[in-house]
Amino acid sequence: MTENSIGEKTERLEHIITQIEDGEVSLERANELHEEGQQLIDELQGQLDIGDGDVQTHQ
Repeated sequence: MTENSIGEKTERLEHIITQIEDGEVSLERANELHEEGQQLIDELQGQLDIGDGDVQTHQ
């Protein structure tokens, strides 16, 4: 996936969720969207450095 901002990735993830929830996509397409969404979540977690809820500083 290309380097997108956190905002762009979040927006894409919201769009994917809407498409799947609407139920207007085929099962195959829903699986593809799910995989893309999972990849976005993984990338966002890495970018946000999600830990145990504590604010972390980088040096």
